[in-house]
This record gives sequence, structure tokens and C-alpha cells, in this order.
Amino acid sequence: MALVLAGASVLTMDAADRLIPSADIRVEGTDIVAIESPGVGRQPGDQVIDCAETLVIPGLVNTHTHSCAIILRGLAEDLPRSHWTDFYAVPGQDRFGADDYVAGAGIACGEMLLNGVTCIADRWSYMERIGEAIELSGIRAVLGPTIQDASGSADWRSTDAVFERWGADPRRRISAGLAPHAVNTVSDELQRRLAAEAERRRCRVFIHVAQSEREVADVRMRGYEGTLACLAANGLTGAQVVAAHCIYLSPAEIAEWPRHRISIAHCPASNIKIEGRTLALAKLLGKVAIGIGTDWAASDNAMDMLAECRLAALVGKLLDDDPQALPVNTMLRMATIDGARVLGLDDVIGSIEVGKRADLVVIDLARLAANPRHVLAANLLYSIGTSAIRDVLVDGEILVRNHRLTRSREPELARSLHHLTKR
Repeated sequence: MALVLAGASVLTMDAADRLIPSADIRVEGTDIVAIESPGVGRQPGDQVIDCAETLVIPGLVNTHTHSCAIILRGLAEDLPRSHWTDFYAVPGQDRFGADDYVAGAGIACGEMLLNGVTCIADRWSYMERIGEAIELSGIRAVLGPTIQDASGSADWRSTDAVFERWGADPRRRISAGLAPHAVNTVSDELQRRLAAEAERRRCRVFIHVAQSEREVADVRMRGYEGTLACLAANGLTGAQVVAAHCIYLSPAEIAEWPRHRISIAHCPASNIKIEGRTLALAKLLGKVAIGIGTDWAASDNAMDMLAECRLAALVGKLLDDDPQALPVNTMLRMATIDGARVLGLDDVIGSIEVGKRADLVVIDLARLAANPRHVLAANLLYSIGTSAIRDVLVDGEILVRNHRLTRSREPELARSLHHLTKR
């Protein structure tokens, strides 16, 4: 028996960015096995979901987030840039313990699924516990236990536990990566070891890069011209390295960046809220793999990838002084297939093609914001909001149906977050 999404418009995000006006998407197990004319391949016993008047897109890929930090939402509003120099301390966060963060991770994954996010690159401490909550949500994730040695020896226990539990195979729904905290909180020695470990474990490396003036100053105190020079000297280069933020790169570093092929997770809302600035995205467009990320709820209150893409496009046009910069399909690719490429998952997810995993989002086109339908892709980027997301699948499993989570209940999750505010 197969699952058939019947009669949908399909924005494939394949190499040609094809929009199929009406098609059946046939899913068997975890995979897309056919994309065909409506009714052609349906068989007795198929589970058929009527998707007329909908748009099906690939699941959105969040290339940088800290899901468990949802419990910090609203605690850090309108603070000066100088506040964040003290390693991102959030007022009041000391009242939360590990159990709170573990619970928060699962709740945040529910929110992201409702927002059409089917894959995340997630990082925090004690990820061996947080990872269990993420796995239970049904979302796809690459888990990165934070490691650093700024205040002592690096502790590899959580990293080793996560790799032992989930491994680094990108074809698994949950897999592991290495997650050094930032260029200034990770010594040269540890950076070199991480580069070697990434090669040995065949995994991604996720690291905050040039996210603050303090980080750049600290690296220069170590004798480097900037953060890129530090990464390059220690072997943390190549597409398998994913650098989040990159907002304090110098013009020379931006010009040099493509030679090192380091991927980028671009998080404009968080950058603007904390630092009042963000990466001039168009300057690196097409030169390295770039995806979009929401970062943490302390600085990007909404885990909304559609809103993040819209912001990235508009601010990117502003910074480039060019309304033709960052066209619609380019931005949607960053949220789907290019985001998957950043995570090393582009042969598994990111586009709607036969043989790929069925990570799919069904959007209700009967909403006013989806009409008129001159260019559906433009509507998706600039007018359709997350309230139009009807169904969400990961690995062929329906995790959101008719705007409701299937593995948990949204009101109960919301109440559990409300409980945290009453302490």
C-alpha cells in the first residue's frame, strides 16, 4: 500500500525548478517512488489524500538552530550589542535546568513541523539527551554536541555518545556532526583535532564564525588576521564545514571565502536583532553552498523559515543596493535543496524527485494570501504564511495533518511552555 498525495501543484526545486500544475506524488515507505499524472498509478488499497487546491513543496531545511532554547523566548528583547559579548547570557536563564531544555527541544520541533520545517541542524550541550526528544518528534536532524576548550579541556563525552547512538550516516533520519562552539572559544589545537575527526568520522562540522566583534578581536589576539585565516590555518575548510552567521567578515575575507569552499548558514533575523547587522548575502551567492537558519529563540523569537527567507531576500536586496539581487527561486532553493546541500543531504532530501525521501509540505492554496496565482513561487516567498501549511511528512510519515501534529497535541505542548514562565 502506498500513500498518494493526489492532484497537487508541485514545486519540485529540482535542477530546473519545475512547477508541475497537477500531479500525484506516490510514496512507498520513506521514499517518493513516482510523480505522475493524477489517477494514472493509483491502486486499490492506496491511502489517497486529496491535494487539489494545494501546493506541495520540499520540506524546509533549517541549517542552524538551537531547538531547546525555545524556553528562552522573550527573555532578551532590545538589548545593546555589548550585552552579548559575555558569551550570550540570557537574563533569567539560570533558573532552567537540563530537563527544561530537553523538554523544550521536543516542543520546538513540534512548532517547526507546523511551520513546514522537516530538517534541522541542531546544536547544544548534553545533546545525547536533547537528541532523544528531537528524535521522538519525528523531524529529521543532524545533531551537534557543543564542544569548546576556552575555559578548560575539551569534553568529548557528549560528542562520542551522540555518534555512538546515531552515527554519521546522512541517510538516517537522525545523524551526528561535530559542533565546536566558535572560532574564539576553540583553541588552535582543538580546531586541528576537529578537522582530523571530521575526516575520520566523515561528518559535517558546525561552528559559529565571525558572529561578534569580540570573536574577531579574540582571534586577532591569537595572531590571525581574522576568523577565516584561523579556520584555514587549522584545516577547518571545505564544504563539510558549516559556518553560522559570518557577519563580521571583512571585504578581504568575503573575497577569499569561496577559495576555501566553507558552507554558510545565514541567520538574518537573529543577526539583526542581536548585532544590528547581517551578512551581505549577494556577495557570496553562487560561490559557496548557503542555507538559511533561524538560530535560537532568544534572538529570533519565531522558528519560521518562510519569514526568515523573506527577510533574507529583502535585506539582501537592500545591502546589495539592487532590487534584482536574490530572486525568488534562489531564495526558495536556499530553504530547500541548497540547505540540504549545506548539510550534506542533497542526495536524500531538498527536492521532490523520484528516489528521494518523502519530506514534503502541503500548502493550502484556498487562502487569500496564495491568490491570485500568477507566480506561485513568488506567493510562497512573499505572501503565503505558515498558517497555510496543512500537512507535513518526514520519511513518508504524516507528522502534521490538517494543521495538527499527529505525534502530540499542540495545546498540551503550549501549556508546558506556559508552566515554565510561572516559576
